[in-house]
Amino acid sequence: MFWSDTDFDMKKLLFIILASILSSVAVAQSRSALKKLFDSANFEDAKPVAAKLLKASPKNSEYNYWYAACCIETGDTVDVREMLEFAVSRKIVNARRYLGDYHFGKENYPVAAECYDDFLEGVKDDSLRLLFSRKAQRARDLNRMVMNAYKICVVDSFVVDKENFLSAYRLGADVGIVESNAVYFDDNSLPGYVNETERGMDIFFSDYGEYNDSLMKLYRNSKVADEWGTPVALEGFDTYGNDDYPFMCTDGVTLYFASDGNGSIGGYDIFMTRMDTESGKFLRPDNVGMPFNSTANDYMLVIDEVAGLGWFASDRNQPEGLVCVYVFVPEASKQRYDSDVLGYERMLPYAKLSSIAATQDNEEELRKARLQLTMMLYAETQDKNKGDFLFVIDDTRDYTRLSDFRSAEARKLFEEWQARSKKQMSDIGLLEQQRENYMTAGTAAKQKMSAAILALESKVEAEHEALARMELEIRRIEQEKLYK
Repeated sequence: MFWSDTDFDMKKLLFIILASILSSVAVAQSRSALKKLFDSANFEDAKPVAAKLLKASPKNSEYNYWYAACCIETGDTVDVREMLEFAVSRKIVNARRYLGDYHFGKENYPVAAECYDDFLEGVKDDSLRLLFSRKAQRARDLNRMVMNAYKICVVDSFVVDKENFLSAYRLGADVGIVESNAVYFDDNSLPGYVNETERGMDIFFSDYGEYNDSLMKLYRNSKVADEWGTPVALEGFDTYGNDDYPFMCTDGVTLYFASDGNGSIGGYDIFMTRMDTESGKFLRPDNVGMPFNSTANDYMLVIDEVAGLGWFASDRNQPEGLVCVYVFVPEASKQRYDSDVLGYERMLPYAKLSSIAATQDNEEELRKARLQLTMMLYAETQDKNKGDFLFVIDDTRDYTRLSDFRSAEARKLFEEWQARSKKQMSDIGLLEQQRENYMTAGTAAKQKMSAAILALESKVEAEHEALARMELEIRRIEQEKLYK
């Protein structure tokens, strides 16, 4: 039997129609399955289905929205901004909430706030309205912090093990004692941190609250006739969160601490409060703002007024288990960047401490601070009566003899570090002498001395950085030997 051309064409047309119908049914079934997965918040399973449908129909606004939303919900790093903007242009209301999440994740807080506000215009559900009202407010708060970031000069930074982060704090005696509760009270079961004031008459520490043992609160205890009294909770404020990492300044009034409660922009933030000396109560705490705080955990701000240096810790941009300790120059009168001139995009790196070098715009201030830090870092390496030394391994272990080392590699590296440290202290002394001579010299003599002083300054700063790296490496090698 022979088929005519007309019959063949008809069968071909019927086949195409049937395939189209089957394809439409399959797409409809896939769309239905995707919507069901999405509505049940099963975003992991929904994402590949959405990706397949989007590939087949890239101009479909629903598929763009679903795939982009799934990526955000699952933490996928795919750039979905154009997909969401397309969905928004096609009047998919819920796309605005995810566009807000996208911009928030990119730290574009003013645009994120606008997206959330636009989304809220069409929200009727009270719980959803409350959730996104809070998101919008947080975005506005972060935008305000970025635009009001303080100018600070960061002298140096040290990435250290989170469990031993205090080993990077080199504090003078005038600061008092800053320690973990476990070490200070000799009880490894105790969480939290303590600050004993410089005269040893008061301590500020964290402990679980009397009425809600799930939250850490701040307490004070005072010594009377060489005997500690009964600890009392600090009065005057309640953050409704965990309060820890206290530090009382030498004025006996200004208290820094960290909290994850009201006013925090993410995790622990550093707060400052002052004590009313008449009532003994503390005022409502203020968030100290950026760049001290971030959306990560920031804590343990300590100011050594004698040394003219400040310290704080943060786990921003750090892998699990590590923190960065920043050393900065505390300013008596806090100055802010001119955000009206700089604008948001140029303010953001300053607020985030993206570049330490960018904060070092005062060479004389930086020079003095680095010299002071160098002297604090290596003064304790000077030999004692019998050639012993003091070297901090971690929060619970100090070495005073070479025989204390368990790692031969760490011991050898320490000996090199110790010898270079002694030479560094000698160079610092020489540098100070040259500077004193410079101040009293005539114009012609100053011209001759200037180059030598600058060269020695560069040498001291370069050696400071090298010794800091060596010190961290010694600790790493020794800790690896101790705790493997």
